Amino acid sequence: MNDIIAHLTSFPRAVGAWRQRRTASPGWTAAVAVILAVVAMPLATVVLLALAPTDNIWPHLVANVLPGSVTRTLLLAGGAATLTFAVGTGAAWLVTMYRFPGRAMLDRLLVLPLAVPTYIVAYCYVDLLDYAGPLQTALRDSFGWHTARDYWFPQVRSLPGAIFIFSSVLYPYVYLTARASFASQSVCVLQVARPLGRTPLGTFFEVALPLARPAIAAGVALVVMECLNDLGAVQYLGVETLSASVYATWVQRSNLGGAAQIATVALVLVFGLLAAERAARGGARSHHTTGRYRSIPFQDPTLSLTPILRCRPSYPCLPRRAPPPQLPQTAPPC
Repeated sequence: MNDIIAHLTSFPRAVGAWRQRRTASPGWTAAVAVILAVVAMPLATVVLLALAPTDNIWPHLVANVLPGSVTRTLLLAGGAATLTFAVGTGAAWLVTMYRFPGRAMLDRLLVLPLAVPTYIVAYCYVDLLDYAGPLQTALRDSFGWHTARDYWFPQVRSLPGAIFIFSSVLYPYVYLTARASFASQSVCVLQVARPLGRTPLGTFFEVALPLARPAIAAGVALVVMECLNDLGAVQYLGVETLSASVYATWVQRSNLGGAAQIATVALVLVFGLLAAERAARGGARSHHTTGRYRSIPFQDPTLSLTPILRCRPSYPCLPRRAPPPQLPQTAPPC
């Protein structure tokens, strides 16, 4: 009884000591826990449905559905990630580091594809590039062709066409993240690479691009996730990805457990890609370790196509070398 009373009397002191040690209020901790529970609930539901299906069609999925769906999904995501990386990073470097007429307008226009759904863009490209579209009709009228066997034209309703359409819509994810990373880099870091023998192109590949790698990887990850969860565009283009297989298994075949199993495979792919990128990065971090930081002047009225990394006779970012000490002059001996 005495021990119980001692514990009860020491409880307020323990609570007070915990309040002194804590770094966040209990309200914030509870709010974060609720948010995490809401986010994790759909994932946990999918996993539970996949582990306890009503009809076990997993062998059928492994033998007939998953090989093709996973292959097409990886090809679509990999192709779109490659194109968006090249277009988004190149456009971000051009807009950030060069000054030319219409640069501010181009910076705003490059973000507009995010305002249009992917399936709407797919409809537009198919109507434009299909056999009955205005482009092929004009080609047939101009060259005297009559049937599709008279000429070759790329098929837009295919996997390469889907890669092109997804890349044209999703590259702003990479552009925005790369643009923000390039703009936050110090001019001093980029200029110091010039007297060390780096050309402007070498400075981009060896200095600016490694510093922007985490931001660019985040943009590419968003592109890959958009490719995984899209349904309308891939169905219209005739590319059966994992999301299309989930929809077909759930709605057309009325098998919720099988759809959950396919969705679990998609989740495993997402987590695997994120883990692979993190492992490839090796925990590398970049920090500004010097006070000589000068941001890139984005709003510059200069209209010449001249890079900021132009070679100058003097480099204000380099530390100035202290002058040699002056020896005291002594009078000559008499």
